[in-house]
Amino acid sequence: MNEKLIKPMSVVRQELIEQLVDDINNCQLPLFVIEYVLQDVLKTVKAAAQEQNELEMKQYKQQLNKQTEASSNKNE
Repeated sequence: MNEKLIKPMSVVRQELIEQLVDDINNCQLPLFVIEYVLQDVLKTVKAAAQEQNELEMKQYKQQLNKQTEASSNKNE
Protein backbone atom coordinates (compact mmCIF):
# COMPACT_ATOMS: atom_id res chain seq x y z
CA MET A 1 0.00 0.00 0.00
CA ASN A 2 2.85 2.39 -0.78
CA GLU A 3 1.02 3.98 -3.68
CA LYS A 4 2.04 7.55 -4.28
CA LEU A 5 -0.93 9.86 -3.87
CA ILE A 6 -1.30 12.06 -6.93
CA LYS A 7 -3.22 15.27 -6.43
CA PRO A 8 -5.71 15.88 -9.26
CA MET A 9 -4.95 18.84 -11.52
CA SER A 10 -8.26 20.49 -10.60
CA VAL A 11 -7.29 20.43 -6.91
CA VAL A 12 -3.83 21.85 -7.64
CA ARG A 13 -5.44 24.55 -9.78
CA GLN A 14 -7.91 25.50 -7.07
CA GLU A 15 -5.17 25.63 -4.43
CA LEU A 16 -3.10 27.91 -6.68
CA ILE A 17 -6.04 30.24 -7.22
CA GLU A 18 -6.76 30.40 -3.50
CA GLN A 19 -3.10 31.10 -2.70
CA LEU A 20 -2.87 33.82 -5.35
CA VAL A 21 -6.05 35.51 -4.15
CA ASP A 22 -4.84 35.35 -0.55
CA ASP A 23 -1.45 36.81 -1.51
CA ILE A 24 -3.09 39.58 -3.54
CA ASN A 25 -5.47 40.45 -0.73
CA ASN A 26 -2.61 40.65 1.76
CA CYS A 27 0.05 42.43 -0.31
CA GLN A 28 -1.18 45.96 0.50
CA LEU A 29 -0.60 47.19 -3.04
CA PRO A 30 -3.17 49.28 -4.86
CA LEU A 31 -5.24 47.40 -7.41
CA PHE A 32 -3.78 49.29 -10.37
CA VAL A 33 -0.30 48.06 -9.37
CA ILE A 34 -1.56 44.51 -8.90
CA GLU A 35 -3.07 44.67 -12.38
CA TYR A 36 0.31 45.52 -13.93
CA VAL A 37 2.04 42.81 -11.90
CA LEU A 38 -0.49 40.22 -13.05
CA GLN A 39 -0.07 41.33 -16.68
CA ASP A 40 3.69 40.82 -16.36
CA VAL A 41 3.18 37.42 -14.77
CA LEU A 42 0.78 36.42 -17.54
CA LYS A 43 3.31 37.40 -20.22
CA THR A 44 5.97 35.35 -18.48
CA VAL A 45 3.70 32.33 -18.10
CA LYS A 46 2.56 32.53 -21.73
CA ALA A 47 6.14 32.61 -22.96
CA ALA A 48 7.11 29.67 -20.74
CA ALA A 49 4.05 27.70 -21.84
CA GLN A 50 4.87 28.33 -25.50
CA GLU A 51 8.45 27.21 -24.94
CA GLN A 52 7.29 24.08 -23.14
CA ASN A 53 4.82 23.31 -25.91
CA GLU A 54 7.53 23.63 -28.57
CA LEU A 55 9.91 21.42 -26.59
CA GLU A 56 7.27 18.74 -26.04
CA MET A 57 6.32 18.81 -29.73
CA LYS A 58 9.97 18.41 -30.71
CA GLN A 59 10.37 15.48 -28.31
CA TYR A 60 7.15 13.88 -29.57
CA LYS A 61 8.26 14.17 -33.20
CA GLN A 62 11.62 12.62 -32.31
CA GLN A 63 9.83 9.69 -30.67
CA LEU A 64 7.61 9.27 -33.71
CA ASN A 65 10.67 9.26 -35.98
CA LYS A 66 12.40 6.64 -33.83
CA GLN A 67 9.27 4.51 -33.79
CA THR A 68 8.89 4.81 -37.55
CA GLU A 69 12.54 3.91 -38.09
CA ALA A 70 12.25 0.90 -35.77
CA SER A 71 9.15 -0.29 -37.63
CA SER A 72 10.91 0.15 -40.96
CA ASN A 73 13.92 -1.82 -39.78
CA LYS A 74 11.71 -4.70 -38.61
CA ASN A 75 10.03 -4.91 -41.99
CA GLU A 76 13.31 -5.14 -43.91
